[in-house]
Amino acid sequence: MVFDLENTLIFNEFLPELAALIGKEAEVAAITQAGIDGHIDWEEGFRMRAERLRGLTQAQILRAARELRPMPGARDFVSWLQDGSSKVVLVTGGPREVAESALALFDADAAFSNEFHYEDGIFTGAVTIHVSPRRKGEIVRELAAKWGIRKDEILAVGDGMMDVPLLTEAGTRLAINSHGKLKEHVDFETSDFHEARRWLVRQGGISPLESGGND
Repeated sequence: MVFDLENTLIFNEFLPELAALIGKEAEVAAITQAGIDGHIDWEEGFRMRAERLRGLTQAQILRAARELRPMPGARDFVSWLQDGSSKVVLVTGGPREVAESALALFDADAAFSNEFHYEDGIFTGAVTIHVSPRRKGEIVRELAAKWGIRKDEILAVGDGMMDVPLLTEAGTRLAINSHGKLKEHVDFETSDFHEARRWLVRQGGISPLESGGND
């Protein structure tokens, strides 16, 4: 099971939360919109948004990450999958602080994220990108090879067009809170984790996950 993290399992995207701490919400939102409109690619936009956050302390970023809250039903959904012996992997375009917080919150098997750089506890605005839209698909393929998992055993969950490479690598594809953006790329779309669970049961999609060697 591979989740895109932000807006799929937690309430809000992380960078706007950080921007609000230093009054840069409008600038970060404008860059985000430019990416949505296709004027800049994701990596350029991420670096531009991160640069606007320069000067935040690592303590502020850690605190914000730990205050992120799961969406209603998300923890129960993940626990249900884990009860069926599923491995759970979280993928986020946010920084490591978010990934580590979510890893503990959901007791996941692995998490992938990007890296903020600090000097004397202050964010420099520089980042190392480990997770991009293209990289999400590569992560799924690498894990499948490592764990000996077939594509039809992989369940992927995303919320936006940046998750298409991730979804393409899965045999079962769900959209949570995509507001219709992913309808051409998924098998089922909902905003309700309970509904997603019922759909999986109806489809028999949970059966491979219960066999013990899965995504």
